[in-house]
Amino acid sequence: MSTINDFPTYGMVSSWSTHGKLACSYCLENNKAFTLTNRDKASFFNCHHRFLPTNHRYRKNIKDFFVGRVEKDVAPSRLFSEKLHDVVSEYDDMVFGFQSCK
Repeated sequence: MSTINDFPTYGMVSSWSTHGKLACSYCLENNKAFTLTNRDKASFFNCHHRFLPTNHRYRKNIKDFFVGRVEKDVAPSRLFSEKLHDVVSEYDDMVFGFQSCK
């Protein structure tokens, strides 16, 4: 089964928190989110150029995006099966499924 939805709906369907620094389920802790000055809000502005091909013109554009910076990082590797289980099992207080509020 597959669905086509926006990011907030993705969070509801998958039970993934789409808020804060770990909002990107692909990057996890390897994301480049930063906190806005004088705010407690995570920003992902211009954080995903590393997913572009290495010869893409946006990676080298120092005028419009990252002012004075060329993106040289590569995308993080995808987590599969055992590696994903190892990462998730590090969180002891994780509760799966829906919990009723009492």
